[in-house]
Amino acid sequence: MSTELIWPAPAATMPVRARLDVVAVDSTGAVVEAPTVDDAAVFLAGAAVTTGTVVLRNWEALAADPAAGLLRDLLATFGTYVVRSAEGLTCTSRATSGHLDGVDHDLTAAPGLAGIAVVLAALADSPSSLHGVSEAPRVAEVLENVTALGGDATVRAGVVEIVPGPLRAGAWQSHGDPRLGAFGAVLGLVIPGVRIAGLSPDAPGLRPFLKAWRWAMTADENILPGTSTGTVPYYG
Repeated sequence: MSTELIWPAPAATMPVRARLDVVAVDSTGAVVEAPTVDDAAVFLAGAAVTTGTVVLRNWEALAADPAAGLLRDLLATFGTYVVRSAEGLTCTSRATSGHLDGVDHDLTAAPGLAGIAVVLAALADSPSSLHGVSEAPRVAEVLENVTALGGDATVRAGVVEIVPGPLRAGAWQSHGDPRLGAFGAVLGLVIPGVRIAGLSPDAPGLRPFLKAWRWAMTADENILPGTSTGTVPYYG
């Protein structure tokens, strides 16, 4: 593999605290793709793993997707606080230590969330079981990457099982898939030295995502979840 196709995933130097608009992880050519709930999951996960807070201002454009509610449920089960307000959707870590709970969760209706769920589970404090996703897109590749970096992630009787343990720096194989690369970037926030192989940070399709990702990592905004007018908490 060409050494030019390497994206050193930046490690977070502070909690991710940012207000932003979701952008598509992959926009090809001159077409700017509309963001999806799967794209939103990547940014919200950045808050979850770094003890930060992310507000997605354009959440209303995604809220009608059935996967939107499942994403909120998933994040809350991992132990984050999720609220919807006049600003958008806010996800914040409940624990200043970065603690995430292990989960036993069925994602049959939202297989696109499986990859980010595996990454969060690999960083949790207790084992997780994910149902209905053993054949979901990218799951096999995410499991291989987590295992290569020292994790314990397997499929047993159709259930994805993750037992957290110390993870190490190394190459995260993207196979040229920007979304796979984005999953590795989330892990790289808290595991310094993760390198996304198979993608160049100069790839045109990655530029909108990388611009938003870099902004989120450096914004350091003062955000108090639930303080906006019209707040509707999903989980207290």
